[in-house]
Amino acid sequence: MQRPIPNLRAIVAMDPAGTVGSCGRLPWHLPEDLRLFRSLTIGHTIIVGRRTFDSIGGSLPGRDCWLLTRRELPAEFQNSVRIFPDLNSLLLSIPTVPVERQFWVIGGVEVYRQLTPYCAEIIQTALRKRHIGDTRWQMPNDFSRCEILLRREEFITYRWRRNDIAEVGAVPL
Repeated sequence: MQRPIPNLRAIVAMDPAGTVGSCGRLPWHLPEDLRLFRSLTIGHTIIVGRRTFDSIGGSLPGRDCWLLTRRELPAEFQNSVRIFPDLNSLLLSIPTVPVERQFWVIGGVEVYRQLTPYCAEIIQTALRKRHIGDTRWQMPNDFSRCEILLRREEFITYRWRRNDIAEVGAVPL
């Protein structure tokens, strides 16, 4: 198990089968979940892979964007994004940023796989219904649900913490 970075978190929405995407897009539209995503990530840094970056159309307003890619970006994005060619260079840059700055891993699947071993928390929106999609991801086993952030008819949003840093007295849900 990797040592978690306290200000590194992931945020993901997924259906019961682990579907997180379809043809490079979210296969659902949940305005309340999007508002929560915005409120958590605004003023912080998002970490994203190239395909997800392209699918959202570039940087998101009010957030710094760190892009994990080996490919060069078009000129219009080069001033608004910090590019990292590999995981190690990205991880080495996190401690150089003030600790109150949060880093949010927002996808895609390969970026989740690479970075969740270093995440202290995961915010998961668990959709109640299955959706058609071509991209799946599963929650890692070394996290425990510790809090419900939002409960709606279509979904529940959970906060998960790494088992090795879970708060004393936290009750799994």
